[in-house]
Order: sequence, then C-alpha cells, then structure tokens
Amino acid sequence: MKKNMVAFDCGNSSCRVILGIYDGKCIKTEVILQVPNYMVRYHNYFYWDILMIYHKLLEGLKEVQKKVDIIHSIGICTWGVDFAPFDKEGFMLQNPLSYRNTVGAEMLSKISDEQQRFLFEETGILCDKINSLYMIKALAMKMPQIFSVSDKILMIPDILNYMFTGNMLNEPSEFSTTQLMNVRTQKISERVLENMNIPQRLFPDLGKHGEKIGNIRAEIKEYLDIKYDIPVICVPSHDTAAAVLAVPAKEEEFIFISLGTWALIGMELEKPIITEEVRKSQLTNEIGAFQKITLLRNSAGMFIIQRLKAEYEKEYSSIPWEDFNDLARGVCSPVPLFPVNENRFFNPVSMADEIWKYFKETGQVNTEKNWAVIVAAFQYSMAFNLCLTVEKLEKVSKKQQHKIYLVGGGSQNKRLCQLIANVSGKKVVIGAKESTSLGNLGAQLKFFEKQQSIQDIRDIIEKNIEKMEYICQERLSTEMMSYRNLLS
Repeated sequence: MKKNMVAFDCGNSSCRVILGIYDGKCIKTEVILQVPNYMVRYHNYFYWDILMIYHKLLEGLKEVQKKVDIIHSIGICTWGVDFAPFDKEGFMLQNPLSYRNTVGAEMLSKISDEQQRFLFEETGILCDKINSLYMIKALAMKMPQIFSVSDKILMIPDILNYMFTGNMLNEPSEFSTTQLMNVRTQKISERVLENMNIPQRLFPDLGKHGEKIGNIRAEIKEYLDIKYDIPVICVPSHDTAAAVLAVPAKEEEFIFISLGTWALIGMELEKPIITEEVRKSQLTNEIGAFQKITLLRNSAGMFIIQRLKAEYEKEYSSIPWEDFNDLARGVCSPVPLFPVNENRFFNPVSMADEIWKYFKETGQVNTEKNWAVIVAAFQYSMAFNLCLTVEKLEKVSKKQQHKIYLVGGGSQNKRLCQLIANVSGKKVVIGAKESTSLGNLGAQLKFFEKQQSIQDIRDIIEKNIEKMEYICQERLSTEMMSYRNLLS
C-alpha cells in the first residue's frame, strides 16, 4: 500500500517541503525544498510574508511531482498563534502579524487577574502575550478599519489550507493556541467570545484529524501539469502537536521537550489539568494529535542561540553549528546564567549585547564581551530552564517519569542534551530531528488507514529514528540552585 505523501513544515526560520514514501511498514523521507522564512518590518509592525510561503510550497510541490508518479496527499504544519483576517469575498485583508510584536503584551496588560483566571478556567490555556486572543484585540484597537470589514480569521496553516483547497476551517491543535477554545469540550468557547467581545462569525468550523479538507484547486493542478486530484488532509497543524505525535514513546503518558525556535516542555495526557497550581506554574493545556492533550509550557528556545550565531557571524565569519556550540567547551565553572524567558531576551536589537549587559548588571562578569562565555551561558541557562519546567509537570500531574523524550532541531545540540540529562538526573531519549514532518506524515496515514491508532503511527515513525540516549554523568545541583535564586 505505497503512498507518496507531502509534508509542508513551516517554522519561524525556514519552510520545508518533505516527501514521505510509505511502503506499508515505514516512512522514508526526503527534504525536497528548504528556504528561509522571515518577518518583515513595516510601519513599526512585524509581518509574515504568507504569499512568499505559499509560492515556495508550490515550487516544492512541483519538484515532488517530478520525482513520483502520483502524489497521494498533502498535510500542512506551522507555528502557532498567528493569523490573518479575510473579507466576505474570501480575500486576505493583510499579511499575518507576528507574535513578536509588542501589542499582544499591551492588550494582556489590560486584563485583570480575575479575568485571566476566568479565561484559564474556561479554556485551560495560560494567558500569554503571544496568544491570538490578544492580537485579535490589538487588531480591533490598532487597525479598526481592517477589523470592521473582517469576516473570517484564519490561522497560518489554515490560511495555507485555504489557498490550496478553497475551503476554510480551523484545525483544532492550532486553534487551541488562540485561547478561544474550551479544551474540555474541544469546541470554540462562546463564553470567552462574549467576555472578550469578539464576534463568533469570525471563526470557521473545526476540522478533524485524518479527514480531508479538500482537493487542491484547479489552478494548482494546472501549475503542476496533472489531471488527478490531490487531497489536503487535516493533520495536527500546530508544529508542537505534530512533533509530539512523532515521539517514539510506548508509555501512555510521558514527558517531552520539542526544541526548536521555541521550547515546548510538556506531558501528553488523556485529559486536561485545569487547576490554580497549573496556572501559577505557567503551564497550559493545548490540543494534541487526535484529541490528546499536551500540558506544556511555551518557553524560549533555540531562537536565542540562532540570533547569537547570526550576530557572531556578522562580527567574524560563517561558522558550522557544531563549532559554534563548541566555543563553550573551555569555559570554566561557575558559568554566568540568565533567565531565558525574561522579556528583554524576547527580541532585542542585539541578543549578545543584551545578555552581556545582564551579566554586568547582576555582577556575574566584569570583563568585556566573551563569545565562549555567552554560548556556555545559553547552554546551561536553557538546560536549567527546561528541567525546572519538567519538575513542575511532575508536581502538578503527581506522576514521576524516568525519561525525557527530546525531539526537534535542538536535539542535535549534543552539549545541551548532555546538560539536560545531568541537570534532571533522567535518561534523555532523542527522537527525530524532523519530528514535525514525521508527525505530519504519520497523521496523513490515518486518512488512508482508518484503523491506525496513535501507537500504530508512533511505531511506524519509530522505524525512521536512529535512537540515541544520554544518561546523567554529573548532577549539577549547586548550579541548579543558582538558577533558581536568579529567578527568585
């Protein structure tokens, strides 16, 4: 039962088109196209160039068509929270605003603690400045003329699904990042819409994983020079949900870290945990694949080191990732630390300068900027931050785990992986670097083989993974205490 499936995997830093060939036992993948993705600053706002993304995905699809006799299906995954408004005729009114704009934080600051508690209890989603809810309020306030003629709002992957099929829907895992969904019922919350004065007509119906959204439009068939239909499948289109589907776990409930531009540290659960302890622990209940719940924290991730590497190369010259990470090898303890989730490190003009400035302010250094120390500081600070969230997950779930499953591009950072094992004292099991794409492809299988369970899909995906494990070599208890003190 051979199937040629295509996964579109669009992240903050790159967009990829990946061919997955399923032979009935495993999925073999090939990256067909990879291009940079980027924000565009215009009139003091950051936007995503969604038409460029669409065009590149089309180019990648055409390259796939040259390699196979038939494309059986397509699935689309992207990052969460961002969206664009559409008018009654179905025309996009503007490019999607980026969550890295400051207006989300401005809107959230106007929400009382009592109202934040209501929003969390109703949705299971932690109030966060990047949630679509606050950007929608910002759109209504800052761009009232656009908001007044908006008939529908579509999330990033739903925009692309619409461009490919002409059909509008909201995919559940992506839509849960809006903070407009009740995760208990997995339906749009009328209470939140009423409370926040947002019209319900703005949101299309929710899709269902493993079902067809629609076939590609006629003009795309003409562009590809094909006569047959290609179905676009509703996959877990939030990249976190897709990545978690690709975790090579046998346990029913487990801890995972999906480490990309963002770090998502969480547990896959059958039901949400919506308590005040969860809220105060800054955890959130998102929708996962096939109605699972991912209790997690959205945390700063590899965006910081990506910025650092770009700034280093601008100052010096191009350097491979492995060599850049190895700059930290000779740094002696104690390594200076910084709280990776503080707003000052969200999107500064210079990441390296901001980190060094923090070190000086806190009395951790008294010398000029040192790149080796900065890289080491990132590795240690990130490991401590990730492991603190793991502790919180175990506490609120009242379940101790002996493994951490680590997936995503950050899993290739060997020094960071070993530090996570040393800090947590747990075995760190490395999953696929391309976990989002594999989860996307695995979910497409459900369209063809309805009897497939989540465990069946994971077993198929696991055959693609070259397993690697890290075990604790040296507990870093003293250093961990230093990081705790830094946060307090």
